[in-house]
Amino acid sequence: MKKKIILLLLLCLINIRAYSLTYGGCDYSLVSRLKSLVTNINISYSYNIIENRPYFDVTITNLIPEVYFVDTLTNSTYTYNTTQDGEITIYNYTGDSGSFKFYSAIDACYGISLGTKYYKFPTYNVYHADPICSDIPNYSLCKKWVKVNYSKEEFEKKVLEYKKTDDVIEEKKDLEPEKTFVDIIIEIYIKYYYYFLGSIIIICSTIIIIHNKKNKFKL
Repeated sequence: MKKKIILLLLLCLINIRAYSLTYGGCDYSLVSRLKSLVTNINISYSYNIIENRPYFDVTITNLIPEVYFVDTLTNSTYTYNTTQDGEITIYNYTGDSGSFKFYSAIDACYGISLGTKYYKFPTYNVYHADPICSDIPNYSLCKKWVKVNYSKEEFEKKVLEYKKTDDVIEEKKDLEPEKTFVDIIIEIYIKYYYYFLGSIIIICSTIIIIHNKKNKFKL
């Protein structure tokens, strides 16, 4: 009886060892290779602002025929055949984040999970183009991509309060273009115009007087 139990345990160990070399019935080394290739898949995005609302286009590159993926937001499935040489762009996302789940497309290993890639979009500030922000675009509440949880009235109140502080003076200075040497000369001339004009008149008058005296002496 003991021999039968020992034999049964040995057979179980052999089966466990054999299964450990596979992944859900698929060769482990193949799954490992596919997972490694999935890490090379890149995700990027661009955006369009339409009626003061952002729409994001997500581009997935470096896809391979052995892998397909599922968009967790729409549950849509995309295979290599739906791409252009391993690249595909999915348009007009309006949320703030999402993910793509990647799976094996090989028949013997079909559907085995190979990993997940996440993406997150920046938060669009619907007030950033408000005229009240025109002279302080670098103020935190006036930036294009920042989360603002205020109503329109609250936002305007915050901005007006900020404009009364000393910080806004420094910010406006930062926005001023750097002056060139020519700009400085022109600025000095305009500021001291009358002094320059007076000096020129005195110098010219002195030259004329000296010249006239010389002419009288010659006579």
